[in-house]
Amino acid sequence: MRFWVGCLCLAGLAAYLPSGQGFAAGFALRETSATGQGNAFAGATASAEDISFMANNPAGLTRHPGQNFSATATAIVAKAEFSKSLATLNGGGTISGSNGGKDAAVDSLVPAVYYAHQLSPEWFAGVSLTVPFGLASKYDPTWVGRYYSIKSDLRTFNFNPVVAYKATPELSIGGGVQVAYTRGKLTNAVDFGTVNSVLSLGVGGATPGAVDGFAELEGDDLAFGYNLGALYEFRPGTRIGLAYRSEIHHRLKGEERFFNSSVGNTISGLTGAFKNTVANVDLTLPESVSAGIHHELTPQLAVMAEVAWTAWSRVRELRVKFDNSSQSDDVTASHWRDTMFYAVGLTYKPDDTWTWRTGLAFDKSPIPDAYRTPRIPDEDRFWVSFGGRYQITSKSYFDFGYTHLFFKDASLLLSTSGTGNSTRGNLRGSYEVGVDVLAVQYHLAF
Repeated sequence: MRFWVGCLCLAGLAAYLPSGQGFAAGFALRETSATGQGNAFAGATASAEDISFMANNPAGLTRHPGQNFSATATAIVAKAEFSKSLATLNGGGTISGSNGGKDAAVDSLVPAVYYAHQLSPEWFAGVSLTVPFGLASKYDPTWVGRYYSIKSDLRTFNFNPVVAYKATPELSIGGGVQVAYTRGKLTNAVDFGTVNSVLSLGVGGATPGAVDGFAELEGDDLAFGYNLGALYEFRPGTRIGLAYRSEIHHRLKGEERFFNSSVGNTISGLTGAFKNTVANVDLTLPESVSAGIHHELTPQLAVMAEVAWTAWSRVRELRVKFDNSSQSDDVTASHWRDTMFYAVGLTYKPDDTWTWRTGLAFDKSPIPDAYRTPRIPDEDRFWVSFGGRYQITSKSYFDFGYTHLFFKDASLLLSTSGTGNSTRGNLRGSYEVGVDVLAVQYHLAF
């Protein structure tokens, strides 16, 4: 009974926490724990230092007796500045407009809350609410890449009840159900002048690049998956972890709204397209496999490492399907690749009050140069992290973690010959991207 009361309290608190998203590998977010942040999430599947690690490996709950509550808030301060080298229309004219504004990235606050309860000497249960996927970008409405993107906002809220079983003194196993609610909003301009030209409609006054309309797609969906984990302790202080998160298939359903110019209204009347209609988008949140190790060299000093694989190759395209039979599918090719994440970390505990952490990581981007779009100007990044813990009492403490992410410059090489790009124009340039992440966490045992 107390476990379910704890679940309700957790859900009630989460309802009042702000949500957000920032740049991550693809559109995944690792920002689930200030403790893990301090080590760049090295050892995330093996360390199990507190219950926030259930987001990485549910088997780690067996290391936390009694009842525990934890709440994390992570601020992501991102920068993405675009520099144009080419912006031309399908017919060869120049696309007017700015470089998108001072910064296309959207700063955000990502919450995570956890509750766990020991049911018996061998059985443990927990529940978490996290934001494991998300993206956000925003440009000036009249920028040169407006036909590709103006605003992108996607976020997933993941409710994850789990159980863990201590099968032997050394081996623990765990698993749970992922209840994922995803909602998204995408906007971009529509070049009705180029639409007129490509379709040879002969509408007067339809000058390419000068009679724009506006399209807005919004939808949501609830879907389900699962996660599994195992933790094996060879001896006190030395353990390995293995975890799996399943893919989750969404069909985001909502409405596509068009805000047409007078030329757009004429084209809409002639073709039957560009009218408000129900729309849907298939979206797969990819599965992942991760493994980690945690080893205490001394009672004060521990080292850890992590490797993770994510099946981003499931993201082949973004295809918007419309109930309006006169509106053809809107397709953006992706052809993403599977990726690897590597991290190493170190934790030093000089006394019973303070703990200090540091870590390094390399996170590979799934996006090939030829298919990068302004919606997600992602590239490979290198993590440098540090953090710490202050023990308030024997049952409560604060954690903090900070990471700076160094990105490669991200090139943009979009062409009208690309899938779905005939009316979007040619757009080339590069992004200078950087991200700072600061997480704080409070933990209470009772």
